[in-house]
Amino acid sequence: MSEVKEVKAVKAIAASAESDVNSLLVAASKTGTISGEQFTALFAVMMAKEARIAAKELALEESLKARDEQRRRDSDNYTVAKIETQKACRHLKGGRGRQRGQQKDPAVYLHTFTNGAQVIKCQLCGAKWKPKDTDEYLDINGMKVPNWTKIGWGRALEMAEDSSNKPSSSERFGGVVAGVTPKTAEGLAVPNMQI
Repeated sequence: MSEVKEVKAVKAIAASAESDVNSLLVAASKTGTISGEQFTALFAVMMAKEARIAAKELALEESLKARDEQRRRDSDNYTVAKIETQKACRHLKGGRGRQRGQQKDPAVYLHTFTNGAQVIKCQLCGAKWKPKDTDEYLDINGMKVPNWTKIGWGRALEMAEDSSNKPSSSERFGGVVAGVTPKTAEGLAVPNMQI
């Protein structure tokens, strides 16, 4: 029973000391001593503060975990919706107003990057095809993924050739600029120097 009374006394001291912690610390710094009751009260206040901080950190961690899980679900739903859109896309210009006898004009174009890599992209659904893609598999970051568009590089290239869209490319650097190879002060030719 004496332990229960002692705990209640410590809590009471802590409650009164919590509001007066600064004065307690100032007094202790001046005198250089602190009584056992004051120390117990100060310790109880600090432990209560640590408990509140730990509770806030736990709540924040749980909130971040829940937010991360929701973002993952949203990302998965977005990916599924994008794949379904690409499955249903006919990759043809004209949309709903397209007439049956209208000439087929694919809504795709060929793009060449600065390193020479090529990709064919549908302007309607965002589907992309690369040279290693087949009708069965897409090459995504070196992994073979089932091809939901059922169109490989060869067929995509045919669509790009049939399209009225012009190929695009990124600006390419290096090599000879306007027929002149730049030279250093020592007369050394630098063929890949960017000017």
